[in-house]
Amino acid sequence: MDDLELMPRRVRDKLDRVGIKLHLREWALLTLDERRQLVDAPCGTADEAARYAAELDALVRRHTGRAAERLGGR
Repeated sequence: MDDLELMPRRVRDKLDRVGIKLHLREWALLTLDERRQLVDAPCGTADEAARYAAELDALVRRHTGRAAERLGGR
């Protein structure tokens, strides 16, 4: 796997599923391990999607000091 400089389609699809907008500048702040974690984490069921969203929000908060942006005001 490369350095994941760009956000893979798998992650963009998961973001759509959980209703979170992750900007490329936020993606760039994540460590390689965190990026891989987002690529590999399951997001198929409602419970998995809720865990994915919570984990992503925690990562964004850790790196930016603010909550992850929700799509469409969700």
